Amino acid sequence: MNENEMNNQAKKRSIGSAFIIILLVLVLCFGAGAGGAYLVLKINGASVITTTTSTATQTTTSSKKDASAIAKKMTDSVVAITTEAMTTSNFWFGSQVVSGAGSGVIMSSDGYIITNAHVVNGASTIKVTTSDEKTYTAKLVGKYTQGDIAVIKINATGLSAATFGDSDKITQGQTAYAVGNPEGTFSGSITSGIVSALNRTITVSIDDDSSSSNNDNNQYSQYFGRTQSASTAVKLNVIQTDAAVSPGNSGGGLFDSNGTLIGIVNAKSSDSNSEGLGFAIPVNTALKIAKSLISKGTYTA
Repeated sequence: MNENEMNNQAKKRSIGSAFIIILLVLVLCFGAGAGGAYLVLKINGASVITTTTSTATQTTTSSKKDASAIAKKMTDSVVAITTEAMTTSNFWFGSQVVSGAGSGVIMSSDGYIITNAHVVNGASTIKVTTSDEKTYTAKLVGKYTQGDIAVIKINATGLSAATFGDSDKITQGQTAYAVGNPEGTFSGSITSGIVSALNRTITVSIDDDSSSSNNDNNQYSQYFGRTQSASTAVKLNVIQTDAAVSPGNSGGGLFDSNGTLIGIVNAKSSDSNSEGLGFAIPVNTALKIAKSLISKGTYTA
């Protein structure tokens, strides 16, 4: 890479002023079920390796075990979510069942799961698949559209809940891992990057809850001519990351290098010329809303 290319890449990372409004597409996709998984995870090994072959092997093995343990900790706490909703057609097809997919993060061992409001808006059926490939029917506990946060509940025990961190303590440049269900088929996927920026303000458009699908960019909308529900423009304060975020990652986790949850992934830039522009709701904000939804069923800012 020459100097000009390096400078251009650096400019892409610096997204301008602290307050920006970006046209986003919510990272919700079509499809259902949990498929294969891939792993893009790097954990630094020990800084000192002795000269003996046996010790070096032990150090490498230990490093791999640490990386594997952190990866398992993250993926076990993230679920795949699939939804179904009835949509109204403008043509002769009549009502259609439309599928959507996203992700969620386990809050408690007894089945409370945090996700994005746009993942479950309008859904008549919500299914959750855990990392052990068990599938459950979920019910909506509550949602707060203005914050793009929702809580769902499954009837299960012994689940691996995420370790919640403190998003006020994260720093620009620290390692970040995005874990979710990209494309609705690759559950348990991990991508790596850094926290590119803090305190970004973005504007997203979220469908209001209605009989139309929760998935406002569903592949079937252009073919079936479904009636779009009214949408709400929402401004969110978010974490920016260059960890790869794909459709279906919505509601999944953004984790630090210790496997601690620091954010709930909710959007990516819709600009085809932009790369490495993913966003997550800070975990402190998300958890505050989620706790209120669990205890009261509502949240008031």
